Amino acid sequence: MKSNISFLWMAAICLLISGCSNYRELNELGVIIGMGIDHNDDPDNPYKVTYQVINPSGLSQTSTSGGKGLAVINYTVTAKTLVEAYSKASAIIPRENNFSHLSLIIIGEELARNGLDLLFDAVDRGKHQRVSVPIFIARGKTAEYLLGVIEPLEMTPGKNIISTTKSEQSDYGSTNEVLLYEFISALMSEGKDVSLPGISIRNDSKEAKQLSNFETTAPAYIEAKGLALFRKGKMVRWLDRETARGVQFVTSDIKRTDVVIPCSEKGIVTITAIRVKSKMKTKIHHEKPVIYTNLNVMGEMMQTSCDLDMSDPKLLSEFERKLENELKKQIKRTISITQKEKSDVFGFGDALSRTNPDYWRLQKKNWDNLFSDAEISMKVNVDIINSGMRMEPYKSK
Repeated sequence: MKSNISFLWMAAICLLISGCSNYRELNELGVIIGMGIDHNDDPDNPYKVTYQVINPSGLSQTSTSGGKGLAVINYTVTAKTLVEAYSKASAIIPRENNFSHLSLIIIGEELARNGLDLLFDAVDRGKHQRVSVPIFIARGKTAEYLLGVIEPLEMTPGKNIISTTKSEQSDYGSTNEVLLYEFISALMSEGKDVSLPGISIRNDSKEAKQLSNFETTAPAYIEAKGLALFRKGKMVRWLDRETARGVQFVTSDIKRTDVVIPCSEKGIVTITAIRVKSKMKTKIHHEKPVIYTNLNVMGEMMQTSCDLDMSDPKLLSEFERKLENELKKQIKRTISITQKEKSDVFGFGDALSRTNPDYWRLQKKNWDNLFSDAEISMKVNVDIINSGMRMEPYKSK
């Protein structure tokens, strides 16, 4: 019995000792929370990589010892590859580099247009790399510039980018969060292209990267803006607002969004889609693919500037048809753009490979051209379940 007790004590002591063997003080680590990757004009070092590192003293502004500096510090290096960039960064970041808290990756637009096919080979190949990290495209600016913006409400640009994108996704739906492993998977797929959310700067000025950005009621700030469309690993164009939202409708990535339609010559009605379910499939007709999309939308009548009696079921049916036609028009416009660019960001090719594997095996190398010429068949069904607590709009006396 005593020998058993002694063994348990020894095991417990070993666990405690081993648990502390990897212990590091925060001020001994260079905790990297954001990474920006840009094109560099030097052909010998084609990548410019920016690492955003937490500054512990800047985070402790309210501590008794007092804070010092900003919450983050950016370090930039140029290199041939991402692996080499990481090695070079160790020469300028005065602490042990740590990627365990990496929260986002930003890619400059110029680099995205040049192509991203093998950019993340090291990440996908590495044993200890984080691949569940959201990835964004810096619109009209470099990733280095965006990571340097002093945010008025958040302590770090990265936190603001993630929060803003999620807010836009939940309330309007023109963008969606894409994780690095999803991005790599889409690059490897023969039946689906990539789309990535864009970020930009509103009210950009010289003060955007200075503390004086806090001292105005109209500061520079980061905004979610558009969807970057890719074809075979290269960015080809931007989609904005309704055309970007059309992608999310087809892929069922809409959580909530508002659609405005006319109710009279000058009046409008706002209907909020609160549930979206889409089904897509591809069939072969006369040796050519036909793309079918079936969209079911549940909505609520949220606002009107027309004199309408919402208790009339015929009126609700009328607006259901109007919304169906409006969504058809918007989504067809989106699909038409993607067909023109030969960019199947919806994954229709993937759907075809599952339903018609023999045809796909013969035609997959030519899918971009087949997708570009494919016939589109679309059905939209809208069910307005709620017209609000007021049956008639209030009128001014």
